[in-house]
Amino acid sequence: MIRNKLCAFLAASLLFLSACQKPPQSHSYLFLGHCYQWIGSGDRVDPRVAALPLAQYDQIWLGGDVCAKTTLQPEILQYLDSLFQFQRRNVHWTWGNHDVQYGHEDWIQATTGHPDFYAQWVDGILLVVLNTNLFQWPNACPPADFCRRMEAQYTMLQTLADTVSAASHVVMLHHYDLLTNELTQGEFDLDTVFNYYKPFLKVQCQPDTATFEKAIYPLLMQIRKKGIEVILVGGDLGQRAKSFEFQTADRIWFLGSGINNSADPARAPAYVTNFEPDQVLVFEHDPVARTLEWKFILLSGKVEK
Repeated sequence: MIRNKLCAFLAASLLFLSACQKPPQSHSYLFLGHCYQWIGSGDRVDPRVAALPLAQYDQIWLGGDVCAKTTLQPEILQYLDSLFQFQRRNVHWTWGNHDVQYGHEDWIQATTGHPDFYAQWVDGILLVVLNTNLFQWPNACPPADFCRRMEAQYTMLQTLADTVSAASHVVMLHHYDLLTNELTQGEFDLDTVFNYYKPFLKVQCQPDTATFEKAIYPLLMQIRKKGIEVILVGGDLGQRAKSFEFQTADRIWFLGSGINNSADPARAPAYVTNFEPDQVLVFEHDPVARTLEWKFILLSGKVEK
């Protein structure tokens, strides 16, 4: 696997594919995390994202917080549809908190044609899209209907872990951080990586041990023991780190990238600590060779303040 390599660009270049050419049989997938435009009315993505040659990618994976006020008005979803062309059926979106803070989850589902969590086969990869807005803080007491949704998502993951066999990789898209400092064996303080780090998120209402680390991570280990690569990709980055890459002792990968340079350093709140160049994540998938490689790519270009 390709790790921690930056594919350099000229200052205003957005031609990712010309810089990182793929083999003829390979597919390119673009992951964009936290890509909303910081300054403005909350209804647009970062202008550098809007200028990308999105149609040249075989898959677009959205890591959540696509707009700051995604569901404030239906016109915002119409704008996103014009940009990402959801009718192509190759865009997969794990919702962030900004995407659903005004409700109207049905608007997103109607626009994308996908539910809030699901699994889909992508040329030998089992792509799993999570709704981490269903994962609750440890002291939360969700209502019964919310708990049923939490349980349905957990049951989906249980079923996948029991039945998946032919996939070369299982890739899970998520928004909120799922990795814990304990799983990194103290190598990372994830509060300096993800925009918001809350360890031991509840993934079920009951029992008290139903956290990601204790309930879902063992399912990932179960999949990995079958010889299937497991890769989790998170999108709630950008304010404190631009990219992240870590493999646990159980050989499970956690990746992430995020965008935040449209924030004005002179006016940014204290929790925005990183103004280094933004990065996106590009995957190269060879279904014949059953390989999936990735590179962190600089998102170049000037951001107007």
